[in-house]
Parts: sequence; structure tokens; C-alpha cells
Amino acid sequence: MTEHEYYRDPEAPAPDRRDVYREREVDGIGAPADDATRDIYEQRVYNGADEQVVQSERVSVPSDAARRAALVDRASQVIYFIFGAISVLLALRFVLLALGANELSPFVNFIYGLSRPFVLPFQGIFGEPQLGGSLIEWSSLVAIVIYSLIAYGLVRLVELVFAPTQ
Repeated sequence: MTEHEYYRDPEAPAPDRRDVYREREVDGIGAPADDATRDIYEQRVYNGADEQVVQSERVSVPSDAARRAALVDRASQVIYFIFGAISVLLALRFVLLALGANELSPFVNFIYGLSRPFVLPFQGIFGEPQLGGSLIEWSSLVAIVIYSLIAYGLVRLVELVFAPTQ
């Protein structure tokens, strides 16, 4: 079955008529013929008995399931990006503390200040051995593991709730 829609260009002069023709291919039930709906756009000019196709375009429109799968993928990418940035920040904090970086340095102070809220819930779980100016902050490593698990869990939850069913 084929559905047709016609659009007329109201600005076209009377002898020269410009029509836009749209055709959507669907199966007999009304569902798309395959996973994607194919739309055909044609713009035609009529000069009396003469017909000329000015523009013809064939477009593939993804199905609802394909669009939902793309949204789930994008949400997963955003979640992994956010939690990946937090993990990189925590890893920088761990390395700077382990190497005994100078806290008076603006960059080091910035990293410590930015990462402090993410480490705070995990401080005090393990002792923090100090060797001279170096500090092994286990709470940073625990935070990296926990935030990675949270990111994985959120992505799986998004997939479970919003992914299209087959």
C-alpha cells in the first residue's frame, strides 16, 4: 500500500504549476515495509501538458525502535562521559597526593578542590599512610571503583527501561 500526499506551491503562476509529491511505502497492515520507512519527495513543474521533475529525493527515516535505540546509546555515552571525567579527576588527585605535589600550586589546589566532594563520602574507610610528603589516599581509589560501578549500573538501568523490545 502506498500513501500519497500532495502539496501545491501557492506562489507559482497559474500556467506553471509546482507540486510537491510525497510517497510513503508501507505494508498492507499500515506498518513500515521494513525497519525503516522510505519517503520519496518529488517536486514537479507542469507546463500545460508537459511535466518535468525538478527535484527528486529518496530519504530513509528510521523506525521508532531504531530511534529509541539511538537515544539509549546517546544516554549511555553521556553517563559514561560524566563518570569518566569524575574518575579521571580522582585519578589525578591520587597521583598528585602520591607524588607529594605542592598544595600551594594553583593547579594542584584546583584539582584538590574540585575532587574533594567526590572523595568525601569515602574518607575514613581505610587509613592513609604517609611517607614523607607523599600520601596514599585509598579513598580516591575506592571512589573510582564505586563511581565506575554506579555508571555501569545507570547505563544498564537506562537500557533496561528505555531500550526497544525486539
